[in-house]
Amino acid sequence: MQQIEIDRRDLIRYGGTGLLTAVILALLVGLGFALLRGKNPADVAFQDMRRMPLVAQVMADQPGVEDRMRQAIEDEIRSPTQGGGLIRPYVLLADLRRQYIVPALRRADDASAIAAVAARAALVAHLHLTDNPACRQFALGTLVRPDALDAEGRRLFDAWRQGLEAAYRAGKAASQPPPLPGRADVVAMLQEAGFRKPDFDRLNSFQLLSNEASCEVELKVDSVPRSLPPEKRGPFARYLLTN
Repeated sequence: MQQIEIDRRDLIRYGGTGLLTAVILALLVGLGFALLRGKNPADVAFQDMRRMPLVAQVMADQPGVEDRMRQAIEDEIRSPTQGGGLIRPYVLLADLRRQYIVPALRRADDASAIAAVAARAALVAHLHLTDNPACRQFALGTLVRPDALDAEGRRLFDAWRQGLEAAYRAGKAASQPPPLPGRADVVAMLQEAGFRKPDFDRLNSFQLLSNEASCEVELKVDSVPRSLPPEKRGPFARYLLTN
């Protein structure tokens, strides 16, 4: 099989550079609104962090995580990270993802994983028609103001978040992780779903695409499970949720 890279997957799904940007934006947005409203900047930034998908669930499940997050935000505000290093809330969120979120999502059953990806596809399809800039931000993990979406966008965002939480809870309750496909398997599934060289080229140049084109790519990726045989839909969906 021709060697095909799919680095696009490393840019999204609540991880990588997308998460770093989201954290920075959330902190800046939180600080700005706090100054305008006379609120404690650390409290506002904490609520922004807590609204990120699955963060509240991890805080509820794991004793001490909430205090660690508050401390990381306060330390970052008091003494901002210098030299381009990872800011403290990001370091903590990346650790939470690695320790708790990814292992749970990897154990999610087929039904909950497929439903979470389908909910994501529904939101992306709506944003593609109504708000391509927000669609791109969502794909990259930098949509920090979902409350600014239109009414249907907010509804679909909540449905996606609920689907992701359901997959997380299902995975937490499972004892053994189902098989997870490797990158070569995923490439084969993408090809089976109709991806060709131009599609892979766009995946690998995602950050250079226009808002509309990047939204089209995101929608095509999120729509893959329904184009696969039933036995492959769950594994592919779990891959999307954890990479």
